[in-house]
Amino acid sequence: MHTMKLRTLQQPSLMESLLDSLSITQNWVPTGATPVTDRSELMPDLQKLAMRAVKGEGAWRAWISHDDVRFFVAEMSMELSRERGSPALKVHHYNDRGQLQQYGVWVHLPGGAWQRCAD
Repeated sequence: MHTMKLRTLQQPSLMESLLDSLSITQNWVPTGATPVTDRSELMPDLQKLAMRAVKGEGAWRAWISHDDVRFFVAEMSMELSRERGSPALKVHHYNDRGQLQQYGVWVHLPGGAWQRCAD
């Protein structure tokens, strides 16, 4: 992918949309979960992670479900995006106490599907 196009994809609103798409298509978010749009609604540890994500040109998304908070941070992998010709995200999933639960690198394929890459 061209650098200008990749820079456009790094804009927070576009990265948030990509992270939404990935989270929902991979069933990481329970049906009926409520999206969190204001970081002040999060626990302090998650607020810190959200602030770090934004300062580091990343994006965060969170949902509150009946049992917990689903919190994700993503950053664009410029190198993999260029290599694959599609947006690639490095995604961290945290629990409601701010502890890392899972990490993965995902590529958004033409047609809207997502593919996990080797970490």
